[in-house]
Amino acid sequence: MSLTGVGPRASKEEFMRALRLDPINNAHESYYREMREKAIHVYHQLNADRSNLIEEKRNDHNVQPSFFWHHIRVDRRKEAILRTWYSAEPNSRTRMLFDMGATQNNDIGPNWVTHWLLYSVFRSRDERNNRNRKTGDDKGHAGSGGSGKICMTDLP
Repeated sequence: MSLTGVGPRASKEEFMRALRLDPINNAHESYYREMREKAIHVYHQLNADRSNLIEEKRNDHNVQPSFFWHHIRVDRRKEAILRTWYSAEPNSRTRMLFDMGATQNNDIGPNWVTHWLLYSVFRSRDERNNRNRKTGDDKGHAGSGGSGKICMTDLP
């Protein structure tokens, strides 16, 4: 079942509501954490290999992990969206939630749910875009290296 999705910059609450999850329900929050863990795993894979970077950034040795979403090659972003989706066990709660994000919309890729999660993970690790980091509360997230900023026009 596919739902009307949210864009990558939507809030966590908007994302959860789009999946018909209640952001203040503890069980639903655990579903969110399960999905996010899958995205974090793929995030680490993308940051482990410079071949995932667009050419101009791949050859710039000043650009170091953690990379920015818009520095990742478009084809690798789409692969990551699919890899996150299919990393969930078939018939699991996480997989069913991921399946709800299937889309034919080329503007957001093959799955708006896993796209949102990956973008969210990249953004949460970008010190300049992380509101929590500015107050000293990093919630256990790794810091960001590299250069540049999120550019919405570069999103698939």
